[in-house]
Amino acid sequence: PEEVRSAYAGNAEQSILGHSQYAIFGYIVDGIFQNQAQVDAAPKQVGAGVGRLIYKDLNKDGVIDSKDQEFFGTTLPKLEYGVRINLAYKNFDLAIFGSGVSGRIGQDPYITDDLFVQSRDNAGPGTLNAWTPTNTSSSIPAVTLSNNNNEFRVSNYLYRNNSYFKIRNLQFGYSLPSQIIKKWSMSQLRIYFQGENLFWFTPKGYIGSDPERTNTSQIPVPTTYSFGVSVNF
Repeated sequence: PEEVRSAYAGNAEQSILGHSQYAIFGYIVDGIFQNQAQVDAAPKQVGAGVGRLIYKDLNKDGVIDSKDQEFFGTTLPKLEYGVRINLAYKNFDLAIFGSGVSGRIGQDPYITDDLFVQSRDNAGPGTLNAWTPTNTSSSIPAVTLSNNNNEFRVSNYLYRNNSYFKIRNLQFGYSLPSQIIKKWSMSQLRIYFQGENLFWFTPKGYIGSDPERTNTSQIPVPTTYSFGVSVNF
């Protein structure tokens, strides 16, 4: 389409006039070819075959090519938010902080690493549920060492809704009664447990672990637990 321009020569990224620079422009996947008759009846698609991804013929010209791409989302979230909760009951206290983003898409790195066989190296466990003639309900393409269908092209199969909400910090504490600690000349003695990066919620269809880890070669953000004592005299 005329409104799509390459960012600069040699760069695979594309700019879409009227959209954010973080807009994603690519192909729309419409399932998996189930049999040869379906392949033969489909628009001409290089690499098409039984068990391979089907790409939509958006301009209805009978050929799957670069003209069948469209804007299908942005990596820029529509909303970033945080929630803080502080509760206290008698000598107990609880503090929770969480934050998240919504209204964005992103490349799920676990799709290419877990669902595809890219070489003769070890494959991810997702390939065990790949499409076969006896497992036709699978949304994972059939296992192959070739990529004639170019299934790593930008599409809504690789880019998914990766909005998330994370519990980033949780602290639970207990303060000993004053009648006990005053014997030790203390004004406060508090024991607490704290956890960081505890867990998160992601949409159905996002198979990655941490949504903030966009590359599986990166070291994951660790989950940490700690215990502590706070003393005031």
